[in-house]
Amino acid sequence: MSECNYLYGNYCAEKRVTVLSQMLDFCGIEKDRLRARWVSSAEAPEFVEEINEFIDVLKPLGPSPLKKQTSKDVA
Repeated sequence: MSECNYLYGNYCAEKRVTVLSQMLDFCGIEKDRLRARWVSSAEAPEFVEEINEFIDVLKPLGPSPLKKQTSKDVA
């Protein structure tokens, strides 16, 4: 994080993610559904790897508990 020219913005984002993580936990939503990583625009392979790892974490969690059920989901 210290290599970025926008250090203050990253610091604010990190604080927000921390607070949001606590809020998710309080609401009974898995904290694993939230992730923040700093990847440079020059690091495309690292970005792809990060997204694929996040997908691997999310898949076992299933759909969001906030997703509303539609009438066809109930039937």
